[in-house]
Amino acid sequence: MLLTKTIDAKKAKKGDEVVAKVTQDMKTTSGEVLVPKDTKVLGHVTAAQARNQEQKESEVAIAFDSAVTKDGSELQMPMSIQAIIVASSNPSDNGGGGYGQTGPATATSPMSNRNAPMEGLPRPPSPSAVPTGENNPLPPITSSTHGVIGMPDVKLEETTPNATRGSVVTSEKSNVKLESGTVMLLRVNE
Repeated sequence: MLLTKTIDAKKAKKGDEVVAKVTQDMKTTSGEVLVPKDTKVLGHVTAAQARNQEQKESEVAIAFDSAVTKDGSELQMPMSIQAIIVASSNPSDNGGGGYGQTGPATATSPMSNRNAPMEGLPRPPSPSAVPTGENNPLPPITSSTHGVIGMPDVKLEETTPNATRGSVVTSEKSNVKLESGTVMLLRVNE
C-alpha cells in the first residue's frame, strides 16, 4: 500500500486523516480477494509529537479503521502497520519517496481464515525501479518483513496495549516524516 499524503510530526494533529492506496489485489492463499486493487485504506493520526528541547523523541501514532473500494463500498477493517519501507538513493535522506511495490503479506481477514497468508500483492520492484548498491540495500518484502526499512533512525511499534492508539512511529534523532509514496505493509487486526 502506498501512503497518499505526507505525514509530518511537526505538522500532524490528532484526528488528521491518513489514506493509503492498495496497489494490487490482496488475496488469501485460497485466491479469495480480501482487499481489491485501488481500495483506499482510511485511518487517522491518534497522536503526534515533534522533537524539541523538552521532547527528545518525535512520535506519530496512526490507526487504520476502514477501507473504501473503487465502487464506494466501505468495510470496517482495523489494521496496523507491520512495516514501513522507504527507498532512498541517499542514505542521509530520511524522507525519501517509496518505490511503490510490496511483496506477499500476512493478514487477518474478517471474511476468511485468521492470519491467512496473502498472495497476489505486487512483486518486489525490478532492479531498475529501485536504486541499488551500498546506498540502498533493501531486502525483498515478504510476510516476515517488519519494522522500518530505509529510515535508520525511525522505529515502529506495531502493537500497543491500547489498540485505539494504533501503530506508533518514533525517532530520537529527527522528526518523524513519512512522505507521500511511502510503502506500508499493513496487517488486518483480529
